Amino acid sequence: MLGFSLLLNGGCKKDNLKDYTIDVSCIEFTPNCFIKDGRIIGYDVDIATQAIQDAGAQVDVKMSDSWDEVVNATLKGPRRALLTVGYSTTRKDLFKWAGPTSQGIYYIFAKKKWGIGVLNSIEASKSLQSIGVVRNWLETTTLEELGFKNLVYYNTYDEALNAFKNDQVKTIASDIFHLIKTLPTGYYEQEVEAVTRYYTVFYYIAFSKDVDDSFVAKCQAAINKMIESKNTLTIMQKYFATIVPQYIPGTIQIFTEVAPPYNYYSGTGASLKVEGSSTEIVNEIQRRNGFVNKINITTWTDCYATALYLPNTAIYSTARTPEREWLFKWVGPISSLRTCFYTLTSSGLKIETVAQAKALTSIGTVKGWYTHDYLKNNNFQNAVVTALTPVEAFNQLINGEVQALLIADSRVKWMADNAGIASSAITEHIEVINYKGCIAFSLNTPAAIIQQWQNNLDAMRADGTLKTIWDKWYKGVPMP
Repeated sequence: MLGFSLLLNGGCKKDNLKDYTIDVSCIEFTPNCFIKDGRIIGYDVDIATQAIQDAGAQVDVKMSDSWDEVVNATLKGPRRALLTVGYSTTRKDLFKWAGPTSQGIYYIFAKKKWGIGVLNSIEASKSLQSIGVVRNWLETTTLEELGFKNLVYYNTYDEALNAFKNDQVKTIASDIFHLIKTLPTGYYEQEVEAVTRYYTVFYYIAFSKDVDDSFVAKCQAAINKMIESKNTLTIMQKYFATIVPQYIPGTIQIFTEVAPPYNYYSGTGASLKVEGSSTEIVNEIQRRNGFVNKINITTWTDCYATALYLPNTAIYSTARTPEREWLFKWVGPISSLRTCFYTLTSSGLKIETVAQAKALTSIGTVKGWYTHDYLKNNNFQNAVVTALTPVEAFNQLINGEVQALLIADSRVKWMADNAGIASSAITEHIEVINYKGCIAFSLNTPAAIIQQWQNNLDAMRADGTLKTIWDKWYKGVPMP
């Protein structure tokens, strides 16, 4: 191990520090943790050092070549911490946690010369010839849990990356920021393309279980203060100048999907803007909280899976169904989800009963949605659930790929208007679902946060702010 002590950075005075040191370990993972000019630096190193010192301890950081070695050392303790640890269901009970200090996005990457292109489907990626992975890394175990059998294992990231560069494997699974900063300058832009996004990861400080709860809480408070002051953004831009606020963790991690008119986005990169009626409501609640966290926009599968395990996480607009009731804590309602079957008027089809809907050759909807659950739970044998977004599902109907579409009425109107399709070209049939759309929080979100959000939403309803937002989008439609 290469090590050095960080004792007094950040202006702390020695007599203010407690009489113990947190032994911090990391592996090289640029730009989070790496060695330059004989010093261990990186944005996770800087943020963790400041947080631990603000909590009242000295910091001794050491770099290791072995992930397994530092994990085992942190598990044994005493007074140890490990940096850049992706929080996951399998790890959550192994350590005590403070963070997130940074976030990453896991993709499968290929060289452009192979012509693979973008694969939006996880299932399609399972047919790739070979994916280089690092043994026991979260990037790898996530793919294993998803059922990938085409993985080629390496002991280190350098080995996996060299195999990818030398065409020994066709693709590689990696955190996008780590890959860009590890490859030679310009190599990523010229040679590499992202094939499949499969996981959003949040990196934490993982403390050994003997570290006092009150100390971990102080570290968490220090990190939250750094996020709110934008100090974490300043630190990250020191190492990754082009990183944008969209990729900086918040005090609460908020997720949504592309599901207009409630939530969608415009622009890309630094100009990306998350919009929609539900987005406006969520941001007004946050404004009243005193701090507006950024919103992550990704696939519904990624949103939903993250909120099931990650602390202090919210997803919207989420149908509050009986099956989901005990999976989340709820704030709402913020939208209405009156859901019907729709067909092209030119088809002449009539759907007046569920039996008639089941007799169709195909019904489209979005994979993983409450509508998908409805079709499964009611034994529809004609469901087509290959669409990952409502726009994809809508286009399946318009292009004649499915006979009918099961979706909320407000979405159909918005998508038809945006596609320049006359409302008379689409026929609404029987209503089969009528849920409310809500903000769903992970179960390990403190009750005080849930209450604050609900109180602010209730106040918006009382003072007319909610109606103003609602009428902007749905004039004449009753509020939820």
